[in-house]
Amino acid sequence: MNRKSRVRCPTCSNEFSGAMEFCPVCVLRTGLASELESGESVSQDAVKPTSEHRTQRFEHYELIRGDDGHPIELGRGAMGVTYRAIDVALGCPVALKVVNERYLSDESARLRFLREARAAASVRHPNVASVFHLGRNGRNYFYAMEFVEGEPLDKLIERSGRLEVRLALEIARQVAAGLAAVHKQKLVHRDIKPSNIMVNLEEAGAATAKIIDLGLAKAVQGAGSQPAISMVGVFVGTPEFASPEQFSGVPVDIRSDLYSLGATLWQMLAGHAPFRGTPGEVMYQHLHTPLTMGQLGQVPQPAMLLLEVLLEKNPALRFQNPAEMLTALAAVRGAIDGGHIITRQSLLQIPPVDSSGVTWKPPTPRGRRKSPWPDCP
Repeated sequence: MNRKSRVRCPTCSNEFSGAMEFCPVCVLRTGLASELESGESVSQDAVKPTSEHRTQRFEHYELIRGDDGHPIELGRGAMGVTYRAIDVALGCPVALKVVNERYLSDESARLRFLREARAAASVRHPNVASVFHLGRNGRNYFYAMEFVEGEPLDKLIERSGRLEVRLALEIARQVAAGLAAVHKQKLVHRDIKPSNIMVNLEEAGAATAKIIDLGLAKAVQGAGSQPAISMVGVFVGTPEFASPEQFSGVPVDIRSDLYSLGATLWQMLAGHAPFRGTPGEVMYQHLHTPLTMGQLGQVPQPAMLLLEVLLEKNPALRFQNPAEMLTALAAVRGAIDGGHIITRQSLLQIPPVDSSGVTWKPPTPRGRRKSPWPDCP
């Protein structure tokens, strides 16, 4: 990105894209943090059910209601609510996500949403829940997704505490394989986190993991491409698992999803996310605070090194695509099985190359030393 297209916030000194109306740092500090202190969540408030949400039918999909007569919610996100439903024509269960029209305020945003929804529907992989229908009901758009058996990864972690290392690495492997399919379609998920990963544990000890929500997926921006759908004044993603780029206002690519997968793997191994606090504090830590590896306890050294690479603040120093991570995972599991240590040089067989053409550097906070991280090549 051309440096001339970037501006510096006069309040917090954060550098961000000149195309953005608000500084993302200040939005989180003054908006999200204050909402959290008041006991409310921005995403929850933004997607309160409307009369359309309470409608029983969405074309040939019927919402399944609980004992209290209300639709059964499977999850809430930045752009909508996901319900359990049934395809009345085929008699099979589905997950139905309703997207409020408030986030598609003009024709260009609606066209981008439709284009990106079609791209998400093109992803077909055993580790990604399929999207197979897009429709509109009143003021809201909706899309039907594959209903995945099992439990969300965050619930599994909550129930189990720290996951066994081999199980955590196997779940990470399957998610990385799913991200490879997302990457193949030139998409970025933007919200990889434990609650967006379903895990089905079988009696024999095997596990199946699936990415279940492509609701924030966007096409990777290239030269001359249109900007992605944005919500003015609202951060898109989940702070605990978002990459530094998502806070800095620069274009994101698949390396951002790999960072989020690293934060998810950290939670599997440590029982909590790598950084904790108010949304503003978490954002600052993702941008500037080194990892505290001691939180991982007795995690083997190869797995720790894998996390260090995934959670590099400079995307040029991470794995550059899911295929590189999958290769590294095989080496990590082999080293653990053999009781060996592993070096960063051996883990990164090919020096990282920034193929995006974007020069990225974390903003230097006022009153602190200049960041030692190198610019992307």
